[in-house]
Amino acid sequence: MATDPIRRIRHKEPDLMTMSDYYDILTELAALPPSHDAPYLTLCLDWRTHGSEPGRRLGFEQFRREGHAAIERFWPRGVAFDSVSTDVARIQTYLEEELDPAAHGAFIVACAVQGVFEAVPLVLPLDTALTLGPIPALSPLAQLVEDHVPYAVLVADQREAVLSLVVLAAFGPALEMTSSDYPRKQHTGGWSQRRYQTRADERVAAFARGIAEETATTLAATGARFFILAGDEIMTSALHEAFSADVAERLAATVRLDINATPDEILAATWPIAQAWEREQERADVEQVRALALGEGRATYGAETVLRALATGQAQRLIFNDDFRADGWADYSLPVYGVGAPPAEHPAGGAPDALDATELREEMIRLALLTGATIQIVHSAVPVDADTSPSERNAGDEMPRSEPARNLDELGGVGALLRYQITPE
Repeated sequence: MATDPIRRIRHKEPDLMTMSDYYDILTELAALPPSHDAPYLTLCLDWRTHGSEPGRRLGFEQFRREGHAAIERFWPRGVAFDSVSTDVARIQTYLEEELDPAAHGAFIVACAVQGVFEAVPLVLPLDTALTLGPIPALSPLAQLVEDHVPYAVLVADQREAVLSLVVLAAFGPALEMTSSDYPRKQHTGGWSQRRYQTRADERVAAFARGIAEETATTLAATGARFFILAGDEIMTSALHEAFSADVAERLAATVRLDINATPDEILAATWPIAQAWEREQERADVEQVRALALGEGRATYGAETVLRALATGQAQRLIFNDDFRADGWADYSLPVYGVGAPPAEHPAGGAPDALDATELREEMIRLALLTGATIQIVHSAVPVDADTSPSERNAGDEMPRSEPARNLDELGGVGALLRYQITPE
């Protein structure tokens, strides 16, 4: 038998925010009280510098233009004017004096009337846009988080293994293991060589079992949805044999990488696999909505029924296309919600001026977060092969859509899996 194959194990806390951290932020923002008299200002920001002018940030320039326009919208006075003016000034101070220059993006929610200012620096950029509304516009941050499902990468050879966590394209080691490198070769040829090879095979298998056990524990602790195995053929084959059934189910792919690969090299090799995994989850979710909605009824689709399911806590998973847009309204004091423009008469007998116009997907995301429903945002664009030229299109031609998006289009662009079914009496 080989001696203890692992000489050293180091558990490390990755120096990055976890997916739970981002969902906690989203949930806290969703729980903010709706603001009827003065809007929330939501800023999505691309904080990268301009390539040819390192000191220039185009996102900051766009914010200043849109911030000025937001103030002008409520000019010359009033609660909303004062609140938005204060918010724009506070955000500008934050960008000029507080936001890390190394950040690539930021997500900011502010409302002076409500005493709210929340800023989230990001390692990835967002498309710069300023939004005003009775609730924070959470869809850009929700989509960024949902598009970058956390995953792990295990890189191993016969002497070392490193398990790293990838969150929003940021890379951080979580577990490092070093083999005891036993047995050491002392003689060659004959029985000594055969015994050495046998013991070496035992060491590889034992090291693989140790890695597999530590990987199972670390995956459970980090919340990684899946992992990718990388290394030489000898070690990856041994690990395939050593993984438990539960861990093997979470293995998305195996690739060849050297143990000394840089984080950029690891991300380049694994990111396409992670994206393919996410696209498959989108396809499966849409197919499940279609099958259940037309079968046993544990799903629904269309804006009105999905909104109702979210408002009552019936929805378990919200699924919509990334280009889904629809108008909605809400009276947050009751609360009641509806689809379309605010009606002239209050549908619940309240005051018509209590009805706020909303963007429906923002309201759906808010309700999903408040009721513990998960969110799936389906990519509508078809992946383009970088090695082929795009086909020629005539002006006005529609862009091709992914199959899951087309299938969800047939259901109104939005659906939900349900926690329970309500059977009409």
